[in-house]
Amino acid sequence: MKTNTNSPVTNPIVRRNFLAAAGAFTAAGLDPLGPEAAAALELSDSKLENLHAQTTWEQLRGQFLLPRDQVYMNNGSLGPSPSYVLQQTHQAWRELEQDPVGLAFGPLLSRAEKVRGKAADFLGCSSEEISVTRNTTEAMNTIAQGIQLQKGDRVLTTDHEHPGGVVCWEYYAKRRGVVIDRVSLPGPPQSAEQLVALIEEKLRKDTAVVSISEVTSTTGLRLPVSQIAEVVRANGSLLVVDGAQAPGALQVDVKQLDCDAYATSAHKWMLAPKGSGLLYIHQDARQRIDPLLLQHGSQVYTASTGTRDIPGIIGLAAAIEFLNRVGKERIERRVRQLRQQLYSGLQKLPRGKVASPPDGPLSSALVSFSLPSGVSCSSLAGTLRSRHKIIVKPVAANGLNAIRLSVHIYNSEEETEKLLAALKQELA
Repeated sequence: MKTNTNSPVTNPIVRRNFLAAAGAFTAAGLDPLGPEAAAALELSDSKLENLHAQTTWEQLRGQFLLPRDQVYMNNGSLGPSPSYVLQQTHQAWRELEQDPVGLAFGPLLSRAEKVRGKAADFLGCSSEEISVTRNTTEAMNTIAQGIQLQKGDRVLTTDHEHPGGVVCWEYYAKRRGVVIDRVSLPGPPQSAEQLVALIEEKLRKDTAVVSISEVTSTTGLRLPVSQIAEVVRANGSLLVVDGAQAPGALQVDVKQLDCDAYATSAHKWMLAPKGSGLLYIHQDARQRIDPLLLQHGSQVYTASTGTRDIPGIIGLAAAIEFLNRVGKERIERRVRQLRQQLYSGLQKLPRGKVASPPDGPLSSALVSFSLPSGVSCSSLAGTLRSRHKIIVKPVAANGLNAIRLSVHIYNSEEETEKLLAALKQELA
């Protein structure tokens, strides 16, 4: 296979400098790479034409820097980027530094601008409805700022929202007297109809906004957004969706969801560079959601946005290309297969309880496992990392004492079995 000399891990000069920097960190008492650094840095060439429907999951695993003896099951917090994304981002950065102004506001900006079209196709909308952000929280803040809520307006949300998805409403509650109402989500719910009914019961005539997660970050519950949209629209309220935990693992079509706005982080399931996100605002909602960020349009760079992370945005486009090449439907099938293996195995453990819905329309790529009394989720997560080299997310919010497991295409059946065996041992 031909070597890509522009890659940071195959170019000998770049790789030598990278390892030297890593050595300096280690000498200073910091070890960002770990003992498997050298092996992990060996990436295969990753031209898109080398990826196809017959590419095995084991071959795809080779696209990631994750050490072979580490089981990474915290994609719900941050996802690793594949080598194609790393190479495209690094190449753009190297080009940019040769002529910063000429390239940042010229050819590289033109390349970065193409991400909106790719993202629009990925989410099922028009490019004019898509903007690039740094993460879900920034996108949610942008939405809230654009609605111009006033004293007495009400926002209906749930008690399982991520803090980054509600801080925008809390800000206006503190400064403008906006009232926040919350629906208590059952865990797990009996049906989609039960969830819709809970939302409908809490709606009021002065509910200006309904703000929910498509997939909750606590238990991985996937809310029936399109059904909820029906009762929200009938009430005349805006529907805002925190989509941080869906695109890239699950197939998402924002038009089918029928929401007014959708915010997501591309650096989770979409495997994009860290600090990249997307904002969708339905064209029919633009008069009611009119944020400062979009005063000069939805383009990547405007007078409203200021200078952007051009290499990172080009990397976001590369991540979408990578996911499309692997296939969104194929990815969801794989993720659900691994998720079901985890779910079934967790149910057989003698201690603890699965806090997530069973396989079906209310499930996602996330599975949370509530721990028995006396077992701290943070302590267990630390033990899994230090003793078994398994990375999970402790969840101590909303009355939960659980570990959250999130699987993606780089995970394997063997890794899920290793996790289950480690839990059986530690919970014995």
